[in-house]
Amino acid sequence: MNQFESIWELAVKLAAPFELFFANNDRVYWLYLWSAFTIAFFLYLVHKKSYAKAGIRTLEFFFPQRILFHRSAVNDYLFFYADRLFQTAFVSLLFASVFFELSRSAENYLGSWFPGLRGQLRNVENIGWATTLFMALIADFGLFLAHYLEHKIPWLWEFHKVHHSAEVMTPITVFRMHPVDNLFTYSLVGILSGLGAGGALFLYGGDFPFYNVAGVNIVLIFFYFAGYNLRHSHFWWSWGPVLSRIFISPAQHQIHHSDEPRHFDKNMGFTFAIWDGLFGTLYVPKEKEALTFGLGPKENEKFSTFWSLYLMPFINLAQNFRPGMLLQPRRYLSVLVFLGVVGPALYWGSAGSSTAEIPAGVYLEDMTWQEVRDAIKAGSTIAIVPTGGTEQNGPHAVLGKHNYIVKYAVGKIAEKLGHALVAPVVTYVPEGVISPPEGHMRFPGTLSVSDATFEAVLEATAESLKQHGFKTIAFVGDSGGNQAAQQRVAERLNRLWQDSGALVIQVNDYYQNNGQVGYLASQGFSALQIGGHAGIRDTSELMFVQTTGVRRRFKEDHSGADFSLIGADGDAGKASPALGRILLDLKIDAAVRQIRNVLHGESLR
Repeated sequence: MNQFESIWELAVKLAAPFELFFANNDRVYWLYLWSAFTIAFFLYLVHKKSYAKAGIRTLEFFFPQRILFHRSAVNDYLFFYADRLFQTAFVSLLFASVFFELSRSAENYLGSWFPGLRGQLRNVENIGWATTLFMALIADFGLFLAHYLEHKIPWLWEFHKVHHSAEVMTPITVFRMHPVDNLFTYSLVGILSGLGAGGALFLYGGDFPFYNVAGVNIVLIFFYFAGYNLRHSHFWWSWGPVLSRIFISPAQHQIHHSDEPRHFDKNMGFTFAIWDGLFGTLYVPKEKEALTFGLGPKENEKFSTFWSLYLMPFINLAQNFRPGMLLQPRRYLSVLVFLGVVGPALYWGSAGSSTAEIPAGVYLEDMTWQEVRDAIKAGSTIAIVPTGGTEQNGPHAVLGKHNYIVKYAVGKIAEKLGHALVAPVVTYVPEGVISPPEGHMRFPGTLSVSDATFEAVLEATAESLKQHGFKTIAFVGDSGGNQAAQQRVAERLNRLWQDSGALVIQVNDYYQNNGQVGYLASQGFSALQIGGHAGIRDTSELMFVQTTGVRRRFKEDHSGADFSLIGADGDAGKASPALGRILLDLKIDAAVRQIRNVLHGESLR
């Protein structure tokens, strides 16, 4: 990396916090902010005369300097920037890993415990709206419960005070959350959302319909457009006595931030007000109330600097500690609640971010000829022939992507099948006409052979394996361009060997019928985000099996890019090792099912 690239990479990282204003999955997405401003504008028009009488000018109404340049607001801006640079990368990854890992685990466990209930909702009409609302409710309850506990558990309240110490509020105040606060909230929401998604996957028999826009729940999008960003502002907007018992209005959240004792611990919900109604914490204003935000003058002063927002919770805890607290069982219980949420989340999160271990004892290239001979004699008569390729994969993934992925996958397939061995990966495959270059050959580094050459290699490989005593030879291709040629060779050899007792299987389901797209759609990813080449799927898989094969600085959204220039589509920025592990499991399981079904059919003949 030259000096210019280093400077550019640093500049990109420093500018990263501001990308949130252009990400529709974040609360401060510019369209959500614009909708809030539009609502505020109409509120101003309704009360324009009263503001004029009070001497409040239009510009001062929308952009009051006493708020925008208040020390509390300035601290919010600094905290937002630091938060985006450091802690968010961790907690966001934690949430994604916990969600993906737990959803698949929950689905698998429910399938083993209640096999007769799997897929019971698949044929229910309008299930998409039900699952969309269900996922919104599950996540929202997690947010409410975490918030409720942060108010009720004294030592957690010390960290949550950071958010409540805001003396004035702007939309950026939403990011004024201590890392401990975020860790607890993201963990609880990740666990509950993962369990909920796992239950939906189980009852629907796999991927379930889920209405979203670019991965964001449509319920949440409506809520954000309904003036969400006014909740952290000086604009009062109440939704009336009826709607405020269903949804939390901006005015209700402002009441939550009030320093009036009668407002303490009220309106802790995020989207829905029903949780506050159930827990007895709902407060519906009858009219506009004059509010002062913060913790009171003395406490506000403690949190008046940038660094105090990080350090003051620890200082308060140390100053308030008394040895007698060690004898109070409820103190230990509160710590156990925290550890009971964060501990499992960190465990599942670390499992999701871990990388693959290549299976041992199944690869021919790692065995001696005597070991292969003995394995065949012992019943290992299934040989898997993996095919990959050396092709361009955008600016972020190495040319050997398919080879790394398929080697790991077929090793796992062999383990699950039992009595199976794996041939070396066929890395020279058709990638387009060489001259004049077509397809991937237009990008440097891609290596291509003709269909005839590829088929000849497959035939010779299969014939060699048959000669050594393998009875079943399975072609598993990780690239779409390999599938047709593999099918032709399998059909040709099966005609030639029909009386020999040997069988060739083209494992189509590994690549074509693995359920990956449906699963990603059920998790809220759009078709544009998923992409077809070097997008979420294969980038995630490569991150799991060969983490050094992905150039992180170029792992970004290519869904709107020109493929002829970039060589990738989809949003690689949303790829993760946790997702790669799940997606590979889908491919592996699909391949194992197909091979077993074919062999079972042969045994019945």
